[in-house]
Amino acid sequence: MASGLGIVGLIVVLLVAAGVVWGIVALVRRQQYIRSVRDRGWTFVNSPTFDAVGRLGNPPFGIGFRRRPDDQITGLTSGGRPFQVIEYSSEHWSGWVGMVGLSRRLPELWITGGETQPRYGVLATGVPSPAQLGPGWQIGALDPAFAAAALTPQLCAQLSAMAAGQPGVNLSVDGDQLVVLDPPRKDIDRLGPWLEQLAAAAAAIDAAPLDGWIQPERPPRLTFYQHPDWYWIDVDDSLLQFAPVTRSGHDHRTSDVVRGRDGDGPPFVAFTHHWKATRTESYTDSEGRSQTRTVVENHSEPVLGFQLPARMPWIQVARRGFGRGISFESEAFNDQFAVTAQDTKFAYDVIHPRQMEYLMANPPASFRIADDWAWFSPGVHSQPAIAHSSLFLHGFLARIPRFVWRNLGLPDAPYAAPIPQRS
Repeated sequence: MASGLGIVGLIVVLLVAAGVVWGIVALVRRQQYIRSVRDRGWTFVNSPTFDAVGRLGNPPFGIGFRRRPDDQITGLTSGGRPFQVIEYSSEHWSGWVGMVGLSRRLPELWITGGETQPRYGVLATGVPSPAQLGPGWQIGALDPAFAAAALTPQLCAQLSAMAAGQPGVNLSVDGDQLVVLDPPRKDIDRLGPWLEQLAAAAAAIDAAPLDGWIQPERPPRLTFYQHPDWYWIDVDDSLLQFAPVTRSGHDHRTSDVVRGRDGDGPPFVAFTHHWKATRTESYTDSEGRSQTRTVVENHSEPVLGFQLPARMPWIQVARRGFGRGISFESEAFNDQFAVTAQDTKFAYDVIHPRQMEYLMANPPASFRIADDWAWFSPGVHSQPAIAHSSLFLHGFLARIPRFVWRNLGLPDAPYAAPIPQRS
């Protein structure tokens, strides 16, 4: 038995020693790598700030709430074009990204070729690939005319050259950056020529007649893909003073706070509310004696509210449960929704036949209007949940009759038409 324990102990010692040796080797290799980066006149940053990616809004950036930039290499190409190679992770993707600067901010453009899949979360229209690229390429853009103008023979030649040197190309235009996934960052000797190729592709885009598509500057803050007026705050516990959150418990706090609006729709705030609840429970110990202990439970709930242009009487629209709520002329609507309201006439003015058709065709998360806020119960705090409720609410408010808005003190209806679909 002692001999067996001695062998186990020896194995543990060997494993610990191997781990220490591996750690030392990894540290030495990292220092050698950093030195080789700096020997080329480039800068290496261990922990870059969010400013490194604050101007980027297209996937893999601009998606989700957990965004983390890590090791960063910056510098200039031989032609003086600034570049960045950075490690980045979110809930939906992690890896390395390389990019060089463009002379103009341009619309999104997606180009994938070879053994590459389109990026997670991209919403773009597929457009025909130029004949110069040959088979196996996929092109996506919100504006096909822009894609056609950008994909000049010069750019196609550079893309083909890049594809010849690696299994696949996953390239995009993100504002004033030309972005490519999976740069050869481990091999510094390869990374330099690769960046020169990417710079040549950027030069081809700069040379194309694209001034008609120049995009406005964005504030340097964390935004969301295809929602330029959303921005991430992270924490704002002052919201707990007026939001309809759970008041019981203790240690209340917020996380992942997002503010913004879509088009001319109402501004919103969305966040996760966390709190703790403490209770005392009884139990029987191993000797049969009754004991008590304190249990602390962690709770959270998503909160999503839209600020309205006028104060409204309280009204709630929920999916049909055990109660029927106010009865409307449509039995199909009554079977699907339960509407309760402080003022029944106001409910009938707002939930008219066309509004009922809209609600049944676009079932929302349950929501209630209280004073000048519309509060939703989205079930989850996520980018798609916010976007869905934002789109729905704009359509709902746009269908409220003009006389209702005037009765609320506004000169006219503030929302004339639904905003474009986004998710």
